[in-house]
Amino acid sequence: MKNIFKKGFYILAALVLSFATSCSDDDNEVTKIEGLQFVIATLNLEGTEIGVVPTTVNSNNRIIYSVDFGATPDIDTDNIATSGPMVTFEYPNVDGTYSITVTASLQGAADVSITKDITISEYVPPVVDGGDDSGIFDDFEGNGNIDSWFGDGVLLNTALANPFPTGINTSANVLEYNDDGTGQYGNIRFDNATNLDLSTDNTFTIKIYVPSSSITGSQPNQISLKLQDGTVGEPWTTQTEIIKTVVLDEWQELTFDFANDAYVNWSTITEAPIDRSDLNRVVLQVNSENNFDSVIAYIDDFSYGSVSASTAYADDDFEGTDGIASWFGDGIVLNAAFANPYSTGINTSDTVLEYNDDGSGQYGNIRFDVEPNFDLSTINKFTLKIYVESSSITGSQPNQISLKLQDGTVGEPWTTQTEIIKPVVLDQWQEITFDFANDAYVNWSTITEAPVDRDVLNRVVIQMNSENNFDKVIAYIDDVSYHD
Repeated sequence: MKNIFKKGFYILAALVLSFATSCSDDDNEVTKIEGLQFVIATLNLEGTEIGVVPTTVNSNNRIIYSVDFGATPDIDTDNIATSGPMVTFEYPNVDGTYSITVTASLQGAADVSITKDITISEYVPPVVDGGDDSGIFDDFEGNGNIDSWFGDGVLLNTALANPFPTGINTSANVLEYNDDGTGQYGNIRFDNATNLDLSTDNTFTIKIYVPSSSITGSQPNQISLKLQDGTVGEPWTTQTEIIKTVVLDEWQELTFDFANDAYVNWSTITEAPIDRSDLNRVVLQVNSENNFDSVIAYIDDFSYGSVSASTAYADDDFEGTDGIASWFGDGIVLNAAFANPYSTGINTSDTVLEYNDDGSGQYGNIRFDVEPNFDLSTINKFTLKIYVESSSITGSQPNQISLKLQDGTVGEPWTTQTEIIKPVVLDQWQEITFDFANDAYVNWSTITEAPVDRDVLNRVVIQMNSENNFDKVIAYIDDVSYHD
């Protein structure tokens, strides 16, 4: 019993001593503020939005920090926060050096202040090279003409290795859009050198992949393309936008048509987008705004307007708005104005080309000729969309598509041929690109030159499921384009 009593006495004495020491330390803490410091962070690419995080050695929630950002006297620059949360302020877009003063206050202790200077330089918005709005594009492989993409509240990488090289997009690099949820508003954007002329060019196209595993919260799965006047102080008040639904976990191509799609103007804007001439900024935003949810998206092949006026002669959407004047079929039943039988996925257009090889001929293909000849040294890619019905196929030919280039002016044009062969997935729309600068190609046996070194090619031949056979196949083709 004596031992138990003595042990209990020692524990009680230790608790009393600990309490006395704690009270003594607390009494000392309120008499003096030690180690005041603060960190300055730049929060936007313009360099005008500044954040300050103050700390002290004896930091606790009773210390109050007053932050004076040193702007003009008619602006309220005093901000108050407890220890830890960042205090923010946005300076005007003008040159200037400002003194930021942080004062720490604690009841029963003398105030402590510390000052640091920060220099704000005038912000000059970056613009797209090229000087006009014709052919704005970026494939994120170094071939585009958009030099400067910017992220607002988004972690941005314009040269990320494609994490999902499948479906319609097997390219090497993409843009990564990573909204980690720390900001209330997130987007990516660029400014064009001149204002956009939506009366003549009104369509924007992108490819996008959103992994479902990256999403938090309850925002809609969507992407918004907004156009603004980037020269004004509040560009969002000039905004017009189109919102499109995004399917998760697959590459898809989306088109934003400011002449025909439903759009939403800022509340004070009454004009239709195609009637405006003040828009020069393009903004992309994934999964809505004004939220703290997370989302990662991968974006590729952004395009607006005509890539090049000289390439229009080799483009066709089969809607009659642009096109290749004369398609020909060899051993093929050809219809270049066929109602789209599968208006789904990446292709909901009204009209497509029907390629119907009924097996009656040994060789079948479709083709067209162009003038002038192709200059593959500078423009070397052909892209198209295709849908092949599995129910239409007979025999054992490979599911593939071949794009061949020939000199159509000679008696045996196939002897001048170079071709690229790509596999085809059945029963779905897919986009396929034939790159005569980088893809594996097959020359006719007597040809030794690389395609990019030749200047005699003026015919395009498209062939399904190999040649020299009597098997059947039906394919639907759309949005043929020749581009760099």
